Amino acid sequence: MRLFSDLFFFISEGYTNFLRSKGTTFISIFIIAVSLAIITIFSTFFVNIDSYLTRMRKTPVVSVYLKEGATNRDIELLKNKLSLFKSVKDLKFISKKQGLKILYSRFAFLKEIDKEIKENPVPDAFIFKINSSKLPELKEFLNNYKDIVEDIYTPFELFAKIQNIAGGFSFFASILTFVLIISSIITIYNVIKITIVSRKEDIAIMQLVGANMRYIRMPFVVEGILQGFFGGVLGIIIGNLSVLYISSHYFGKMKVLNFLKNTSTLPIEMQIKLLLLSVIFGIIGALLASLQIEYT
Repeated sequence: MRLFSDLFFFISEGYTNFLRSKGTTFISIFIIAVSLAIITIFSTFFVNIDSYLTRMRKTPVVSVYLKEGATNRDIELLKNKLSLFKSVKDLKFISKKQGLKILYSRFAFLKEIDKEIKENPVPDAFIFKINSSKLPELKEFLNNYKDIVEDIYTPFELFAKIQNIAGGFSFFASILTFVLIISSIITIYNVIKITIVSRKEDIAIMQLVGANMRYIRMPFVVEGILQGFFGGVLGIIIGNLSVLYISSHYFGKMKVLNFLKNTSTLPIEMQIKLLLLSVIFGIIGALLASLQIEYT
Protein backbone atom coordinates (compact mmCIF):
# COMPACT_ATOMS: atom_id res chain seq x y z
CA MET A 1 0.00 0.00 0.00
CA ARG A 2 2.86 2.35 0.85
CA LEU A 3 4.30 1.81 -2.61
CA PHE A 4 1.05 2.93 -4.28
CA SER A 5 0.66 5.96 -2.03
CA ASP A 6 4.25 7.02 -2.76
CA LEU A 7 3.71 6.50 -6.50
CA PHE A 8 0.52 8.56 -6.37
CA PHE A 9 2.40 11.35 -4.58
CA PHE A 10 5.25 11.31 -7.11
CA ILE A 11 2.85 11.49 -10.06
CA SER A 12 0.57 14.15 -8.57
CA GLU A 13 3.49 16.35 -7.48
CA GLY A 14 5.28 15.86 -10.79
CA TYR A 15 2.13 16.75 -12.71
CA THR A 16 1.63 19.84 -10.52
CA ASN A 17 5.21 20.96 -11.23
CA PHE A 18 4.63 20.27 -14.93
CA LEU A 19 1.60 22.58 -14.99
CA ARG A 20 3.04 25.20 -12.65
CA SER A 21 5.99 26.27 -14.86
CA LYS A 22 4.02 26.80 -18.07
CA GLY A 23 6.55 29.03 -19.86
CA THR A 24 9.64 26.91 -19.28
CA THR A 25 7.67 23.69 -19.79
CA PHE A 26 6.43 24.93 -23.16
CA ILE A 27 9.99 25.78 -24.24
CA SER A 28 11.19 22.34 -23.16
CA ILE A 29 8.39 20.53 -25.00
CA PHE A 30 8.93 22.66 -28.09
CA ILE A 31 12.68 21.90 -28.26
CA ILE A 32 12.08 18.18 -27.70
CA ALA A 33 9.33 18.19 -30.36
CA VAL A 34 11.61 19.85 -32.92
CA SER A 35 14.38 17.35 -32.13
CA LEU A 36 12.06 14.34 -32.40
CA ALA A 37 10.48 15.71 -35.59
CA ILE A 38 13.91 15.98 -37.27
CA ILE A 39 14.92 12.50 -36.05
CA THR A 40 11.58 11.10 -37.28
CA ILE A 41 11.99 12.66 -40.75
CA PHE A 42 15.54 11.35 -41.20
CA SER A 43 14.63 7.91 -39.84
CA THR A 44 11.61 7.68 -42.14
CA PHE A 45 13.56 8.37 -45.32
CA PHE A 46 16.40 6.03 -44.37
CA VAL A 47 13.96 3.22 -43.57
CA ASN A 48 12.12 3.76 -46.88
CA ILE A 49 15.37 3.81 -48.90
CA ASP A 50 16.61 0.65 -47.16
CA SER A 51 13.26 -1.07 -47.75
CA TYR A 52 13.31 -0.09 -51.44
CA LEU A 53 16.88 -1.35 -51.95
CA THR A 54 16.05 -4.64 -50.19
CA ARG A 55 13.04 -5.20 -52.48
CA MET A 56 14.93 -4.24 -55.60
CA ARG A 57 17.87 -6.50 -54.79
CA LYS A 58 15.50 -9.45 -54.50
CA THR A 59 13.60 -8.61 -57.71
CA PRO A 60 15.67 -6.16 -59.78
CA VAL A 61 14.43 -4.50 -62.97
CA VAL A 62 16.62 -5.78 -65.82
CA SER A 63 17.06 -4.08 -69.20
CA VAL A 64 18.12 -6.09 -72.25
CA TYR A 65 19.30 -3.75 -75.02
CA LEU A 66 19.06 -4.95 -78.61
CA LYS A 67 21.41 -4.37 -81.52
CA GLU A 68 20.54 -1.96 -84.28
CA GLY A 69 19.93 -4.69 -86.88
CA ALA A 70 17.39 -6.70 -84.84
CA THR A 71 14.33 -7.53 -87.00
CA ASN A 72 10.71 -7.69 -85.86
CA ARG A 73 10.90 -11.47 -86.14
CA ASP A 74 13.99 -11.58 -83.91
CA ILE A 75 12.33 -9.30 -81.38
CA GLU A 76 9.14 -11.38 -81.29
CA LEU A 77 11.12 -14.61 -80.92
CA LEU A 78 13.17 -13.24 -78.01
CA LYS A 79 10.03 -11.85 -76.39
CA ASN A 80 8.39 -15.28 -76.46
CA LYS A 81 11.51 -16.93 -75.04
CA LEU A 82 11.80 -14.37 -72.23
CA SER A 83 8.11 -14.69 -71.36
CA LEU A 84 8.69 -18.42 -70.83
CA PHE A 85 11.84 -17.88 -68.78
CA LYS A 86 11.39 -18.82 -65.12
CA SER A 87 10.68 -15.92 -62.68
CA VAL A 88 10.51 -13.21 -65.41
CA LYS A 89 7.65 -10.80 -64.58
CA ASP A 90 6.18 -7.62 -66.09
CA LEU A 91 7.94 -8.13 -69.42
CA LYS A 92 7.72 -5.04 -71.68
CA PHE A 93 9.21 -4.17 -75.04
CA ILE A 94 10.32 -0.54 -75.33
CA SER A 95 10.95 0.60 -78.90
CA LYS A 96 13.56 3.21 -79.81
CA LYS A 97 10.83 5.82 -80.23
CA GLN A 98 9.19 5.00 -76.88
CA GLY A 99 12.57 4.95 -75.17
CA LEU A 100 13.39 8.44 -76.44
CA LYS A 101 10.04 9.78 -75.19
CA ILE A 102 10.67 8.29 -71.74
CA LEU A 103 14.15 9.83 -71.70
CA TYR A 104 12.78 13.29 -72.60
CA SER A 105 10.02 13.02 -69.98
CA ARG A 106 12.64 12.44 -67.28
CA PHE A 107 15.31 14.80 -68.58
CA ALA A 108 13.62 17.65 -70.46
CA PHE A 109 16.92 19.47 -71.10
CA LEU A 110 17.93 16.69 -73.53
CA LYS A 111 15.40 17.99 -76.06
CA GLU A 112 17.78 20.84 -76.83
CA ILE A 113 20.61 18.40 -77.46
CA ASP A 114 18.35 16.33 -79.71
CA LYS A 115 18.23 19.16 -82.24
CA GLU A 116 21.87 18.47 -83.02
CA ILE A 117 21.46 14.67 -83.22
CA LYS A 118 20.26 13.28 -86.53
CA GLU A 119 19.49 9.72 -85.39
CA ASN A 120 17.74 8.30 -82.34
CA PRO A 121 20.56 7.00 -80.08
CA VAL A 122 18.22 4.98 -77.82
CA PRO A 123 18.17 1.23 -78.60
CA ASP A 124 15.19 -1.12 -78.60
CA ALA A 125 14.99 -2.88 -75.24
CA PHE A 126 13.14 -5.41 -73.14
CA ILE A 127 12.48 -4.43 -69.52
CA PHE A 128 11.33 -6.89 -66.88
CA LYS A 129 11.64 -7.98 -63.26
CA ILE A 130 13.39 -11.19 -62.28
CA ASN A 131 14.43 -12.96 -59.11
CA SER A 132 18.06 -12.02 -58.45
CA SER A 133 19.00 -15.69 -57.95
CA LYS A 134 18.07 -16.32 -61.61
CA LEU A 135 20.34 -13.62 -63.06
CA PRO A 136 23.32 -15.92 -63.81
CA GLU A 137 20.97 -18.31 -65.57
CA LEU A 138 19.44 -15.44 -67.54
CA LYS A 139 22.83 -14.16 -68.71
CA GLU A 140 23.81 -17.65 -69.81
CA PHE A 141 20.50 -17.95 -71.68
CA LEU A 142 21.00 -14.61 -73.46
CA ASN A 143 24.45 -15.71 -74.65
CA ASN A 144 22.53 -17.73 -77.23
CA TYR A 145 21.20 -14.47 -78.69
CA LYS A 146 24.43 -12.50 -79.05
CA ASP A 147 23.51 -11.69 -82.64
CA ILE A 148 20.63 -9.44 -81.47
CA VAL A 149 21.44 -8.68 -77.80
CA GLU A 150 23.80 -5.71 -77.38
CA ASP A 151 23.98 -5.49 -73.59
CA ILE A 152 22.30 -6.50 -70.32
CA TYR A 153 21.84 -3.89 -67.61
CA THR A 154 21.21 -4.71 -63.96
CA PRO A 155 20.76 -1.86 -61.45
CA PHE A 156 23.09 -3.21 -58.75
CA GLU A 157 25.72 -0.58 -59.49
CA LEU A 158 23.03 2.11 -59.09
CA PHE A 159 21.92 0.49 -55.82
CA ALA A 160 25.50 0.63 -54.55
CA LYS A 161 25.71 4.35 -55.38
CA ILE A 162 22.39 5.04 -53.65
CA GLN A 163 23.64 3.04 -50.65
CA ASN A 164 26.88 5.06 -50.54
CA ILE A 165 24.97 8.36 -50.73
CA ALA A 166 22.57 7.17 -48.04
CA GLY A 167 25.55 6.10 -45.93
CA GLY A 168 27.02 9.60 -46.17
CA PHE A 169 23.72 11.17 -45.15
CA SER A 170 23.37 8.56 -42.41
CA PHE A 171 26.71 9.65 -40.90
CA PHE A 172 25.59 13.29 -40.99
CA ALA A 173 22.19 12.31 -39.54
CA SER A 174 23.89 10.35 -36.73
CA ILE A 175 25.93 13.41 -35.72
CA LEU A 176 22.83 15.63 -35.93
CA THR A 177 20.80 13.13 -33.90
CA PHE A 178 23.50 13.05 -31.20
CA VAL A 179 23.49 16.86 -31.03
CA LEU A 180 19.67 16.94 -30.83
CA ILE A 181 19.65 14.31 -28.06
CA ILE A 182 22.21 16.24 -26.01
CA SER A 183 20.34 19.54 -26.54
CA SER A 184 17.05 17.92 -25.46
CA ILE A 185 18.61 16.48 -22.31
CA ILE A 186 20.27 19.81 -21.46
CA THR A 187 16.96 21.64 -22.02
CA ILE A 188 15.09 19.32 -19.67
CA TYR A 189 17.94 19.55 -17.15
CA ASN A 190 17.76 23.35 -17.12
CA VAL A 191 13.96 23.46 -16.92
CA ILE A 192 13.88 21.00 -14.00
CA LYS A 193 16.68 22.91 -12.29
CA ILE A 194 14.62 26.13 -12.56
CA THR A 195 11.69 24.28 -10.99
CA ILE A 196 13.94 23.03 -8.19
CA VAL A 197 15.21 26.56 -7.47
CA SER A 198 11.64 27.92 -7.42
CA ARG A 199 10.67 25.24 -4.88
CA LYS A 200 13.76 25.59 -2.74
CA GLU A 201 11.77 26.46 0.39
CA ASP A 202 9.37 23.54 -0.08
CA ILE A 203 12.33 21.16 -0.49
CA ALA A 204 13.95 22.54 2.67
CA ILE A 205 10.71 21.98 4.64
CA MET A 206 10.43 18.40 3.33
CA GLN A 207 13.99 17.73 4.45
CA LEU A 208 13.28 19.20 7.90
CA VAL A 209 10.31 16.86 8.43
CA GLY A 210 12.49 13.88 7.51
CA ALA A 211 11.64 13.18 3.86
CA ASN A 212 14.35 11.11 2.19
CA MET A 213 16.02 12.26 -1.04
CA ARG A 214 14.20 9.69 -3.19
CA TYR A 215 10.89 11.12 -1.99
CA ILE A 216 12.06 14.65 -2.85
CA ARG A 217 13.64 13.87 -6.23
CA MET A 218 11.08 11.54 -7.79
CA PRO A 219 8.40 14.22 -8.52
CA PHE A 220 10.99 16.10 -10.58
CA VAL A 221 11.80 12.91 -12.48
CA VAL A 222 8.08 12.49 -13.19
CA GLU A 223 8.00 16.07 -14.46
CA GLY A 224 10.91 15.26 -16.81
CA ILE A 225 9.09 12.13 -18.02
CA LEU A 226 6.00 14.21 -18.82
CA GLN A 227 8.05 16.76 -20.74
CA GLY A 228 9.76 13.99 -22.71
CA PHE A 229 6.47 12.20 -23.40
CA PHE A 230 4.48 15.20 -24.63
CA GLY A 231 7.46 16.57 -26.55
CA GLY A 232 7.93 13.15 -28.16
CA VAL A 233 4.26 12.78 -29.14
CA LEU A 234 4.19 16.27 -30.65
CA GLY A 235 7.53 15.72 -32.43
CA ILE A 236 6.47 12.40 -33.98
CA ILE A 237 3.18 13.92 -35.19
CA ILE A 238 5.02 16.90 -36.73
CA GLY A 239 7.61 14.54 -38.26
CA ASN A 240 4.96 12.29 -39.83
CA LEU A 241 3.00 15.24 -41.23
CA SER A 242 6.22 16.70 -42.66
CA VAL A 243 7.08 13.39 -44.35
CA LEU A 244 3.61 13.15 -45.93
CA TYR A 245 3.77 16.77 -47.10
CA ILE A 246 7.26 16.44 -48.61
CA SER A 247 6.32 13.14 -50.25
CA SER A 248 3.15 14.49 -51.89
CA HIS A 249 4.26 18.05 -52.79
CA TYR A 250 7.89 17.51 -53.79
CA PHE A 251 8.69 13.85 -54.44
CA GLY A 252 5.37 13.45 -56.26
CA LYS A 253 6.64 15.81 -58.98
CA MET A 254 10.00 14.11 -59.46
CA LYS A 255 10.67 12.22 -62.69
CA VAL A 256 13.54 10.21 -61.22
CA LEU A 257 13.76 8.18 -57.98
CA ASN A 258 10.06 7.38 -58.36
CA PHE A 259 10.06 5.18 -55.27
CA LEU A 260 10.22 8.32 -53.09
CA LYS A 261 6.68 9.19 -54.22
CA ASN A 262 5.43 6.26 -52.13
CA THR A 263 7.32 7.20 -48.98
CA SER A 264 5.42 5.85 -45.97
CA THR A 265 5.64 6.82 -42.32
CA LEU A 266 7.63 4.73 -39.86
CA PRO A 267 6.11 1.47 -38.57
CA ILE A 268 4.21 1.89 -35.30
CA GLU A 269 6.81 -0.08 -33.33
CA MET A 270 9.57 2.30 -34.47
CA GLN A 271 7.46 5.32 -33.55
CA ILE A 272 6.91 3.82 -30.09
CA LYS A 273 10.69 3.36 -29.76
CA LEU A 274 11.22 7.03 -30.67
CA LEU A 275 8.65 8.03 -28.06
CA LEU A 276 10.44 5.91 -25.46
CA LEU A 277 13.69 7.58 -26.51
CA SER A 278 12.09 10.95 -25.83
CA VAL A 279 10.92 9.77 -22.40
CA ILE A 280 14.47 8.60 -21.66
CA PHE A 281 15.65 12.15 -22.52
CA GLY A 282 13.28 13.37 -19.82
CA ILE A 283 14.44 10.82 -17.25
CA ILE A 284 18.15 11.55 -17.81
CA GLY A 285 17.72 15.34 -17.78
CA ALA A 286 15.51 15.26 -14.70
CA LEU A 287 17.79 12.86 -12.81
CA LEU A 288 20.84 15.00 -13.53
CA ALA A 289 18.98 18.08 -12.27
CA SER A 290 17.48 16.39 -9.20
CA LEU A 291 20.87 15.03 -8.15
CA GLN A 292 21.90 18.67 -7.63
CA ILE A 293 19.52 18.85 -4.67
CA GLU A 294 21.67 18.87 -1.56
CA TYR A 295 20.95 18.06 2.05
CA THR A 296 20.34 21.15 4.17
